[in-house]
Amino acid sequence: MWLRDMIRSLMRRWYVLLFCLAAAAAGTYLVYQTVPLSYTAKGSLVLMPPKTSVGPDGNPYLFLGGMGQALDILCSKLSAEDAQAPILKAHPNVSYSAEPDRSSSGSVVLVTVRGSDRSEVMGALDAAVAAVPTTLAAMQDAQAVPPDSRISLMTLVVDSQPATDTKTRTVYVLATAGGGAALGILLTGFIDGRLLARRGRLEAEAKAQAVPPADDGPSARLRRIRESQPKVDTTGAVEESSEAAPGRRERSTVRSKG
Repeated sequence: MWLRDMIRSLMRRWYVLLFCLAAAAAGTYLVYQTVPLSYTAKGSLVLMPPKTSVGPDGNPYLFLGGMGQALDILCSKLSAEDAQAPILKAHPNVSYSAEPDRSSSGSVVLVTVRGSDRSEVMGALDAAVAAVPTTLAAMQDAQAVPPDSRISLMTLVVDSQPATDTKTRTVYVLATAGGGAALGILLTGFIDGRLLARRGRLEAEAKAQAVPPADDGPSARLRRIRESQPKVDTTGAVEESSEAAPGRRERSTVRSKG
């Protein structure tokens, strides 16, 4: 029922709906042009076990799973404000994060850089990846770890070109288009309801003016009955009666004399 009434309202006020949809389309285009694209670049580095753990003839890849604690500490150091400040100062329009790569079973550091400028994103990525071995070395220097017991790093993958991230723009565009269309439909239904109510009020007032005034009692009904009856001119009858009166008196006198 409600849906049928809404469809009828939209059909009656199609010009209002068309105007609202045009405004929504213009707003969507403006958002599309205003919201910039975002670029993302990533780099992965894996922690390699020390020589004392592997041995002279051992395979280091068999010991990648035992450095989870060192990985968490390294990522915490890289995410600290004093570690990020030099990179963000040189590249103010980017943001980056360094965190464990949970999709890998090894101890992998995942560095992610985001920004609206390609060149700045790549420059920040190079600086962030270079900061990982420096921070790891500083951690081990602070504990005076011997060279043969030190954890090393191996670079796995570093993007050469940033990936275009259209998610933010898409979300804003869809929200603007959907919200504008919904608002246009509701506004059209509201305007149609107001116009119909105004038309009904005017028609009621016109009918009220056309109806005669209500009966206000017996006296009013009696007055209308008297006014509706034809008026009789009694002036001539009175004069005729006056003229005929002497003749009747004369006949009356003759009869009395006789």
